[in-house]
Amino acid sequence: MDEFSKTYKSLKGHKWSLSFPVFLFDRDWFKLKKVTLYELSKELKPDNSQEAPELIQYQQLLKQGHDHLLAIQECWNEFGIEDFHRSLRNSSEWNSKGNNGWTFKKYAELLIGYRNIIENKEVSIPLIILARNPKEDHKLEWIKEEFIS
Repeated sequence: MDEFSKTYKSLKGHKWSLSFPVFLFDRDWFKLKKVTLYELSKELKPDNSQEAPELIQYQQLLKQGHDHLLAIQECWNEFGIEDFHRSLRNSSEWNSKGNNGWTFKKYAELLIGYRNIIENKEVSIPLIILARNPKEDHKLEWIKEEFIS
């Protein structure tokens, strides 16, 4: 609680930046770690593999009822064989190792939400509760003054 309180007080009146803190809570080891927003992208690498234009186009073609092989061929023609297969490989790697639902979109939403909070002269600190197993998603909570008081 001391760390939350000190961090909360240190943020009052400051302009938003990538040096603002984020807490990571590892429930398995009951360990709390404080990192900056800048360090967060290295600590919890977001999965942006599903946001590749090649895969988005491929998924759209499949939803439109295109045959699997024809959709692949169309993506090869549009993006090139190497780029399309690199996107598939990246997606497959992320699926196999897991990312606990931590996508680039969620990372960007955290940044935007944090910035909006600070620019509205409020203070809340993000706390990411790390998943315990590969099938569980990380959870984002916000530490507010009521929690610290």
